[in-house]
Amino acid sequence: MRVLIAGGGLVGLTLARLLGRRGMAPVVLERMSAGGYVKRGFMLGHHGYGALEDLGLLEEILRRGRPFGDLPGGGSAAVAVEVGLLLQRLADGVEVRHEHTVADLLRDPSGRVTGVTAHGPAGASEIPADLVVACDGVRSRVREMAGLEAEFAPMEEGKIEWMSPVPVAEPFAMAYLADGSHIGMLSWPEGSFGWRTMDRSGREAAVAPGIEAFAEQWSRLLPAAADGVRALTSTDQLFYSEPELLSCPRWWRPGAVLIGDSAHFFGPETGVSAGIGLGDALALAQAIAANPDDPDAACAAYVTWREPAVRPLEAADPSRQRLRGTPLPPPHPEERWPPAPA
Repeated sequence: MRVLIAGGGLVGLTLARLLGRRGMAPVVLERMSAGGYVKRGFMLGHHGYGALEDLGLLEEILRRGRPFGDLPGGGSAAVAVEVGLLLQRLADGVEVRHEHTVADLLRDPSGRVTGVTAHGPAGASEIPADLVVACDGVRSRVREMAGLEAEFAPMEEGKIEWMSPVPVAEPFAMAYLADGSHIGMLSWPEGSFGWRTMDRSGREAAVAPGIEAFAEQWSRLLPAAADGVRALTSTDQLFYSEPELLSCPRWWRPGAVLIGDSAHFFGPETGVSAGIGLGDALALAQAIAANPDDPDAACAAYVTWREPAVRPLEAADPSRQRLRGTPLPPPHPEERWPPAPA
């Protein structure tokens, strides 16, 4: 089967490696230049362990990151790791066409997707494929071009994050605040990262109190993060966003399939988006290997296997529950960010 993977990030590289282990040679298109990635705090949940184990990478990632939490049957629930390390290891042996984007989908007279038109440094080219896999993120252009519906649900709250070059003693900590919002942090050997939900205020208001006030409140509300957050020197190290949840009623149409963040995106409390994405990659690789001459059968098998794992997590997402009208108490004045005017 000729498989084209649109997106050479975490999920796309995982799928490419898994297919390579099964004797296939997928084409991977990635818009960023070689070695480029977005530095961010990263936690891989146990849902993604199976894919790394299949690739022989799990033991190394657990050793070089910081595992935490206990599973009922033994082992860690998640691992905090520098995402660049994981991306580097997943890219080993994978041929990626960097600085390439999908400009359009090719179709046969029946409407079936049969490949892509790609734009790269040398111009436009057509790449035929039996199956185009969208791994190009929450705002997937491939998903849109394929005509697969995306249901976005803006979270009621905003989110502010920071990343520090200073690690802290604990690999993970999280606490709920008086109004049901939450604050958390991760730490790996190379640094630490924190996030909290807050009122939707916009970036300007979110950083206006200054970095010292921000670090003081964080250290008080989540003492485990104190060393990391107090190492921040500028509000340029703070990142404000207004996240949206994503769910897609259908994950495939003839010739095209969605996996990872192109198919679903969860709220920050679940901690499952990365792990579920790697689980998607493993399920799709196994489905393709079981149906190497029939992409439709492979996609049908993939959906049959993955929906029971993914749909309940979508439904139970705490952020989605709040959108359904779960009543919450008012914020405590000392926990509110940005602080209420004096």
